[in-house]
Amino acid sequence: MIKFKRHIKVDDQVFETWFGMDIKKKGSRPNVSIFYYTDDPNEELSVHQLIKANFTSKDEAVKYGTRFMRRMYQDMIKREASSSEENQENEEETIL
Repeated sequence: MIKFKRHIKVDDQVFETWFGMDIKKKGSRPNVSIFYYTDDPNEELSVHQLIKANFTSKDEAVKYGTRFMRRMYQDMIKREASSSEENQENEEETIL
């Protein structure tokens, strides 16, 4: 498996993300799978998760993986913002 790191920028935050790419030949065509790692791949507890398989080129797989992770980070930021707003509202209700 090929392992590589990308820096993904979402708004004003930069996330360091490790990807893995597995390339197998299917006849004369390549079959490329893209994964993301939960941590540095050299760490013992880091695991890889499949994002998507059956790409025909490395570039296509990397672009898809980068877009996937950017959307995931955007969703994470939105959830954190909404949960912090809910916590503030709950604290205000408790004070009143």
